[in-house]
Amino acid sequence: MLIEDDYEKLKISFVESQRLFDKLKHVADQADELDYDESGMYADEEETLQRHWLKLSAKIVDALSESIQGYSIELQSMISLHNRELNLNLLKDDNMSKLKVDYSENGAISISQIS
Repeated sequence: MLIEDDYEKLKISFVESQRLFDKLKHVADQADELDYDESGMYADEEETLQRHWLKLSAKIVDALSESIQGYSIELQSMISLHNRELNLNLLKDDNMSKLKVDYSENGAISISQIS
């Protein structure tokens, strides 16, 4: 579990990264609009969206790692481009905290600490 001071720093970092979360939501929205057909023509577009998701997620994790010192932060791989959640593991002194950040609404995020 995160201590209260670190949790406050985490929240501030995520608020400062709100525009990145909004962009992640836009990536998921674009994935919803892809025309999936049997020809495989969407594959290039999907790969582009995956790279964009990874780049945006990495920026969020980098900003978080600057805000809360001493934590090892692991970004869980995305389940699907359509999913509007970022799953993170934060490790410090053999304590693991699992976080789920829901960015399904523009201009808002919801942080859940799973463990």
